[in-house]
Amino acid sequence: MEQSAIKLNVVFIIQLVTVFVAAIGMVPREALLFSGAVLVFFVLFSPVRESVLLIARSIPILTALPLTEHFDSLNIWRILVLIMFLQWVWQERIIAYCCAAYEKLKAQTRMNGMIATIRYVYGTWRIEFLMLCLFLVAFFSLLQVENFAIGAKRIIYFANLGMLFFVVRSVVQTIDDARMIARNVVIGALIVLAVGVVQLGMAYIVHIDYFAEFWALEVNQALYGSGWAYIAVNANTWFAYYNDTIHLRMFSSFPDTHSFPLYLLMSMCFAMLLFWKNRWVAIVLALATAALVLSGTRGIWLAALFPALLLAYLAYMHGVPRQLVRRSVLPLVLFAVALPLSTFIFSSTQFKLKESSVHQRVLVERIKSIINTEETSNQGRIEIWRATLASMAQHPFLGVGVGNFPTILKQNPTAIKAGSSAHNLYLNFFAELGVFGFILLLLIIYELWRRGWRLLMRSHAENERFFGLNVLLYFTWIVWYSMTDVAIFDERAFLLFMILCGVLFSIAARIAPTRHAAA
Repeated sequence: MEQSAIKLNVVFIIQLVTVFVAAIGMVPREALLFSGAVLVFFVLFSPVRESVLLIARSIPILTALPLTEHFDSLNIWRILVLIMFLQWVWQERIIAYCCAAYEKLKAQTRMNGMIATIRYVYGTWRIEFLMLCLFLVAFFSLLQVENFAIGAKRIIYFANLGMLFFVVRSVVQTIDDARMIARNVVIGALIVLAVGVVQLGMAYIVHIDYFAEFWALEVNQALYGSGWAYIAVNANTWFAYYNDTIHLRMFSSFPDTHSFPLYLLMSMCFAMLLFWKNRWVAIVLALATAALVLSGTRGIWLAALFPALLLAYLAYMHGVPRQLVRRSVLPLVLFAVALPLSTFIFSSTQFKLKESSVHQRVLVERIKSIINTEETSNQGRIEIWRATLASMAQHPFLGVGVGNFPTILKQNPTAIKAGSSAHNLYLNFFAELGVFGFILLLLIIYELWRRGWRLLMRSHAENERFFGLNVLLYFTWIVWYSMTDVAIFDERAFLLFMILCGVLFSIAARIAPTRHAAA
C-alpha cells in the first residue's frame, strides 16, 4: 500500500510541476505530452482503484494535449477514463454478465411479456436503464439536427464522462473507500484554492490588460488549447463591472467563473465527509466558501438559500439528529459570513485603476442586480429563455438535437464551445432533447435524491447518514443553481460529479432493496 501511494504521489507531482511550468511559459506546451504519457502509463499498469484516486486529485490539472497545431484541445482525461473503463469491463467480466442477463431477460419476456420485463429491468438496473434511454433519445435527436457532427461529438463526450461513474461505483465498497477518495478530492481543491489566491493577489499588482492576456494566452492556452484561449480573450466572465470600476471574479485554473464554484461545492461535499473525524478540514471549508463568494456568481449566492431551508426542514420535520445538523450547517454559516465581508475585496481598487470611492459599491449592486430585470445580463437571459420556450413549442418531442442549442439563437452550432446555452439546465435539456429527454433528466435527478435520502434516513452508521445529508444539501445547491446556468456540463465539474455519484450509489446500494451485481 505504501509503495503504491509513493508511485501515485510521484506521478501526480510530475503532472503538477509540468502543468505549472507550461502554464507560466517556462517550457513549451509539448512538455504536457510527456506528463500525459506518464499518466497513461500509470493507469495502464495500476489497479483501477489507484487510477480513481489519481483522477480525483488531478481533475484541475488534467490538460488538453497539443497533438498538432490545429488539434490541441483533446483533454488527457478522455484517454485515462476510457482505459479505466475498459479495465473495469475486462476485470469484472461485464460483457459476460450482460450476455447472461440478456439471455435471462429473453426467457423472462417469453414467459411474462415485454411490459413485465421492462418493469424488472427498471427495478433492478434503474440508473443504467435511465442513462441508456437518455442516450437513445440523444441518438434519435440526431435525425433532425442542423449539425450532425457537433451532436455526435456531444454524445461521445457525455458517454466518455459517464464511464467514470461505473468505475468509481465498482471500487468503492465501504465508507472508508469514500473517505480515501475524499482526501484526494480535497488535494485537488487545495490546488484550485491556492491558484485562486495567487489570482486575487495579481489583481492588486498588475494592469488588467496584462492580467487578461496572461490568464487567457498563457494559462488557459496551456491548460485547454488555443481554441479556448481565443474564446477567453474575446468572451470571458472574469470581471465584474460597475460604473468606472472593474473587479476580479475569481475563477482559479478554470475557464470561467461558473464551473469553478460548482467544482468547489462538490469538493466541499467530499470535505464534509472528512470533517466527521478531522476538524482541520474546517480551514478548507472556510477557504472554499470565501472563494464561492469571490467568484461573483450570483446564481451560487442565491441558490445557497435552498440548502439552508432544506436543512431546517430536515431538522424540524424529520428529526435529523442535532449533531449532524450542527456539523452540516458550518459551511452555510461560513458562506453567510463571507458574503458581507467580501465587500472589502469588491470595494477595493484593483488592476491599478483610478476610481471614485462613491462608485465602489460592487457587492451591493451585484446583489441588487439579482432581481433587477433591467440589468444587462438578466435581460440577455430573459431573451434567451423566451427564444428557448418558443423553440420548445416548435420542437416538443426531440428538440433541436443534442449539442445544437446555438441554432435556437441563430448562432453557429460551434458556439456551444463558447458557452452558448439556455442559461438553465432544464430548459436546455428540453430544447435539445424534447419532452422525453426532459422527463429522463428529472427521473435521474430523482434517483440521485432518493439515494441520498436513503442514506440519511435508513443507514445505521452515523457517518454514512452524515454523508447522505451533505449529498442532499450540496445536490440541492447545484440543482437550484442550474436554474440559471448549465456549468455542470463543463468537463472538470462533470468529472467530479461522476465521482460523487459513483460514491453515493455504491454506499447507498448496501442498504438498498436490490443491488446491481456488478456494482
